[in-house]
Amino acid sequence: IASRRGASSGAPWRARKGRPLFVQQAAESSGGMGEGRCTDSGRWDADCDAAFEMALPPQWEFRDRAWGSPGIWRGFPEGVNAEINALARRGQRRGNISLGGTELVVDLQDMVAVPTDQYAVPRMLRKSVRQPQVNKTALKHLYMKYAEEVPPPDHPAGPDGIAGEPFLQLFKDLDIDPASDVVALALAAACNAAEMGIFRRREFICGCAVLEADTLDDLRGKIPQLRANVLSGKTLPEVYAYTFGVALEPPSKVLPLEEAQQYWALLLPDWPLREEFCEWASKHMRGKTINRDLWMMVLKLATEVPADLSTYDENPAWPVVFDEFVEHLRAQRGS
Repeated sequence: IASRRGASSGAPWRARKGRPLFVQQAAESSGGMGEGRCTDSGRWDADCDAAFEMALPPQWEFRDRAWGSPGIWRGFPEGVNAEINALARRGQRRGNISLGGTELVVDLQDMVAVPTDQYAVPRMLRKSVRQPQVNKTALKHLYMKYAEEVPPPDHPAGPDGIAGEPFLQLFKDLDIDPASDVVALALAAACNAAEMGIFRRREFICGCAVLEADTLDDLRGKIPQLRANVLSGKTLPEVYAYTFGVALEPPSKVLPLEEAQQYWALLLPDWPLREEFCEWASKHMRGKTINRDLWMMVLKLATEVPADLSTYDENPAWPVVFDEFVEHLRAQRGS
């Protein structure tokens, strides 16, 4: 995957012209390995706490205020919980949510959720923070082994990160070939890295918290399961959706067909129709691009429709381009 730091995006972890990313990034890296960047302990702890909340989002609960009874704390549904966490990440004090058909105004300062009904009783809120099983000091030692300055210094994910030659050394130390191993994308997704080829400070902390690893040996030990979860389909939807966003070259909102095909080869290696679809697309979609909707529909086609296309017609919402491909394939097969 190519970095935004001057390299062009292309095949997974490679540049468009086929030159390995690690050659380009090593030349472009502004820092070096083993320089031992220092970071304030207080700042590191704050970055860890923020990253831990990204890795393990807080759980929110509510309790009805009732006369003569303390009430029972109940957890919000997953979707509502995500909405409240999104409000908190944006720094908003108030926001509207819907719970069981009831509109509530959430106040994260007063910790109440007030129904919009005129005479409704406010509901108390409480936040339960989960702590990952990682040691902040050990994690700091691991990070500093690879960290270098990555501008801008006021980036919300941290003033430094793992990039260039140290980034590639990290993958080498983890026994990962980032040019051909889907686990490279899975690790980037766990970090929720915003740019290809860079793990900024909070992103790296987030990924280690998700995997509950704070040493190189711990992290290396998590890689086989991380890879298996993608290949088995358990985490494929999340990694697949993440890949589209991180593969884009801002401000573009679409992915060139050629690049999309390279990612499909990495993410959907067992899709029986992949080669036929890509070959057809190269001829009939030449010069066209892939938007997010079509990208996600390819995953749906690959995971929900059998190779004989027997159930394809049951879903009328398929895009026209799929209809044309299926018509071509059926004609070719004489069915």
